[in-house]
Amino acid sequence: MIQVCLINPPLDKKTTSKFPMSGVPLGIAYLAAYLREKKIEVKAIDAPILGIDYRKTAELAVESGAKIIGISCLTENRYAALKTLEEIKRINSEIVTIIGGLHATFTDRLLLDNYSFIDIVVRGEGEETLYELVKNINNKKPIDKILGITFRKDGKIMSNPCRQFISNIERLPFPAYDLFPMDSYPLPPDVKDAKQTSLITTSRGCPMGCKFCETSMAWGRKVRSTSAERLYKEVEYLNKKFGIDYIRFADDLFTLKKEKVIKFCQLVIKNKLMIKFRIQARVDTVDEEMLDMLKKAGCDLIEYGAESGSDRILKIMGKNITTEKIKKAVELTRKAGIGLKYFLIVGSLEEKEEETWETFRLIKETKPDWIGINALTIYPGTEVYNVAKQKGLINDRLWIDYINPKTGNAPLYTEYYSKKEMIFLAQLGHVWSCKNSPKREEYPKFEKFIARFLSESLAKLLVKNKLVRKTAANAAWVLSPFLP
Repeated sequence: MIQVCLINPPLDKKTTSKFPMSGVPLGIAYLAAYLREKKIEVKAIDAPILGIDYRKTAELAVESGAKIIGISCLTENRYAALKTLEEIKRINSEIVTIIGGLHATFTDRLLLDNYSFIDIVVRGEGEETLYELVKNINNKKPIDKILGITFRKDGKIMSNPCRQFISNIERLPFPAYDLFPMDSYPLPPDVKDAKQTSLITTSRGCPMGCKFCETSMAWGRKVRSTSAERLYKEVEYLNKKFGIDYIRFADDLFTLKKEKVIKFCQLVIKNKLMIKFRIQARVDTVDEEMLDMLKKAGCDLIEYGAESGSDRILKIMGKNITTEKIKKAVELTRKAGIGLKYFLIVGSLEEKEEETWETFRLIKETKPDWIGINALTIYPGTEVYNVAKQKGLINDRLWIDYINPKTGNAPLYTEYYSKKEMIFLAQLGHVWSCKNSPKREEYPKFEKFIARFLSESLAKLLVKNKLVRKTAANAAWVLSPFLP
C-alpha cells in the first residue's frame, strides 16, 4: 500500500524552463529511496516528464491512496508547486501536505502564514526529517520534536531547530531511479551520439559561498562526498540496468577532490564502461593530469562557472577567481580535447555597461563552444537577496503572490538594468556566442541567422549605448512571443 507520494511539480508558461531536465529529479528520488529502505511504500510523480498540469498531477497523487503527499519547490516552479498542493487539499482535505526544497527552506514561515493548504515545511536536507515525519504521522504521534520542520500548532507557526547534515552520504541508498520513466528523459540538445541519459550527484555542500547561489546556505559550506568506488557503482548500475550511456553530473563542483576524480576515471577505463559524461567545474580546480583522465574516461564537455569577464565583478560576486584563471582553464581543456561551456551572468551586483562588455570580450577571446547566460536572478537565502531587499528592489510579498503571472519566475536584480534590458543582453550574449563559437553550425537556426549580421561594433553599441540598448530591448520584448 502506498503511504507517501512525492511530486516534482509540473512545468507551465510561468516557469523559467519550458523543458524537463535530462534526468530524474534527484531530490525526491533520494527521498523515495531512503523511505523505501525504511520499508515505507512510495510513489513518485515527475510531472514535467509526463507532460501533465497541476490538476492531473494532483489527481494522480490522490489516486495513489497516499495519506502523505510531499512536493519539491524551487523558486522558479513555486507557482506550479503551490497550485498542485492546493488542488490536492481541495480533492481530499484529510491528506497531509508537505513542501520542501530550496525555496521552501528559506520561505517556510511565509508559506505557512499565507497558504492554509500547506501543513508542514521540511527545511534543508530531507531524508531523515521526512522519515521521522511519516513514522510519527502514521503512528499518530506528535511532531513537535522533529528537527528541520516548520508547522502550525494551536494556530501558531512553530519552527523547530535545524537538523544536522548527514555527515556520511555514502550510506544513503542510490536514488530510486526505478520509480521514474528512465527511457523518457531527453538528451541535452547538443548530444547526438547517445541513447539514454541521467543525472547523478556525488556530493552535497559547497565551500565557495558565491553571493548569487543558495547551495552553501542550504547544504552547508563543508563538502560531503561519496567515494569514487560508490560513484562508479552507481554509474555502472545505471548503464547495466537502464541502458544509460550519457551522464550529467549535477554537482556544482565535481572537480573539487582530484583523487576522487582520477580514481573514478581509472575505474571507468579499467572496466571498459562505455559511457560519456559532462561535469560542472570551477576553473581553479582543474589541471592537465585531471583533464587528460577525464577525457580518456569519456568526458566530452565541462561546464565552467565563469560568470563574468570582469575581475571586479567576479570579486564582488564572491567567485574568488580571475579572468586569467578562466583563460588558463580554457587552454588546458582545449588541449585535452574536451568541449567547453560557460555559465555567465549579466546584470550582476554593481555591473554596468563596461563590465557587461568585458563579458562579451571574454566570449570573443576564448570562444567557448556553448554558453548558458542569464540575468542575475534573486533567490531567497542568498546574499543577492539580502542586498536586493536592503535596496528596496523587492519585498517578501513577491514570494507569496503566486496568483500573479508576473511573479511566476524568480525576480531579476534590476538596480541598474531593467528587466527587459537584462533579458535582452542575455539573448544578445547567446547570439554573440554563436558568432564566435567553433560549434556555431550546431546552434539554433534563428541564432545563426541573426549572428550573420551581428558585427562587433553593433554588439558593442547594443551593450554600451543606453538609448540603443533600451530601444532594442523593448523591441525584443514585443517580438519574443513570436520568436523560436
